[in-house]
Amino acid sequence: MRLYRHMIKWLLLTVFFIFPLSGHAHSGNGAVSAFEPNLRVGILTNQNSIEVSADAKFAIISTGTAKVLGDFGAKDTATIAVRESGFTINGRPVEATGLAIVIKKAHSLVYSEQYLYANKRRYRGDLSIHRTIGKPGMTVINTLPVEQYLYGVIKNEISPEWPLEAVKAQAVAARTYALANSNKHAADGFELCATTDCQVYGGRESESPKAIEAVDTTRGLVLTYKGKLITAYFHSSSGGYTEDSENVWSVKQPYLRGVADFDQSSPYYKWEEKLTLAELNQAISKAGYNIGYLQAVELSPLANPPVASFDRGVSGRVKSVYLKGTTGNILLTGTKLRNMLNLKSTLFDITISKQHPQPAMSVYASKDRKKDYTHPIAIKPTDFVVITGFGWGHGLGLSQWGAKAMAEKAPPGNTEYFKDILKHYYQDVEIKKAY
Repeated sequence: MRLYRHMIKWLLLTVFFIFPLSGHAHSGNGAVSAFEPNLRVGILTNQNSIEVSADAKFAIISTGTAKVLGDFGAKDTATIAVRESGFTINGRPVEATGLAIVIKKAHSLVYSEQYLYANKRRYRGDLSIHRTIGKPGMTVINTLPVEQYLYGVIKNEISPEWPLEAVKAQAVAARTYALANSNKHAADGFELCATTDCQVYGGRESESPKAIEAVDTTRGLVLTYKGKLITAYFHSSSGGYTEDSENVWSVKQPYLRGVADFDQSSPYYKWEEKLTLAELNQAISKAGYNIGYLQAVELSPLANPPVASFDRGVSGRVKSVYLKGTTGNILLTGTKLRNMLNLKSTLFDITISKQHPQPAMSVYASKDRKKDYTHPIAIKPTDFVVITGFGWGHGLGLSQWGAKAMAEKAPPGNTEYFKDILKHYYQDVEIKKAY
């Protein structure tokens, strides 16, 4: 009986730590606080079944009642599936609103060497499961401290083999982004997702020694503007110049201003896409626009930044493009056209190329659309639309390839140079210790 009471006490404590009061550690208004919070990361969503395991003996318990629903040995596998009411564990129905997978810790074992597994991937921290909100499947949540979460992020966002100062800059940006967006998926029952919609998180399999070093040496450091956490956007390569935030997502952020980039060595610095006129017409139609057969494109020519044009941002990224067809016209955002054509960025120019020898024809427009300065696109489907672009990503904030170039030229032995990188790409920010 004494052992039983001890077990119940252990289970209740376990449930408490699986669902920590992380909201006390950082607030929704972007303020920083005194201690390291936990993050609840949705690693799998709307799953019909999953496999769980652990490096040590583990138990599956009901999060609502703390009742043990199954005991398992080290490396045993338990298959959890959803049913109309509750779940099944290895085919056995159990009644529970949610589940927690917990390691039975022994004093002789080193906790840091024990991991939980979900679908054969290792995770630090704790795992819990609930029914996916608004859908028939289930969601798996990994709850762990921010720094351990970052261990599994950095390698997926930047190469840890790059100069350490660049990786450290990425670590600070990723930490800031995670804390500033910790309520992004509150409606889904967790804080952050594990995909590009938030940051790509892959658990223990995504860690590397150099990534961990970058996280550890910048522990707790975040970017703030006027005392509030910033939304620290980052991207692969800007194509020579980053962008003002309002030209990408309409909202002006004073710390997200266009600046010169140093990403010329990026493999994505310059790229080209070539489409037949028939392919472009098909893409326009597939996107739901009925303008008939495309006849002309209005877009001001790409110039050197900083750009002052009604249809381009300060970097030259396309804000709007006008398509004229045989049965209608349409004004698209650069982002919409990028998505339609699966382009790497909105920093591009358009020319028309014919199969028979002719110089490429520029496509451009005057601010006064009553004056038609566009070259008509020939109707022949053998003509090509050539899109010459620069960079990869939205172009806001930290350019990873630019950070790499800056770090490669850092003064020898300067272990604080990551701050110079961050203050170049994020304007008028402070770098503070959050915990």
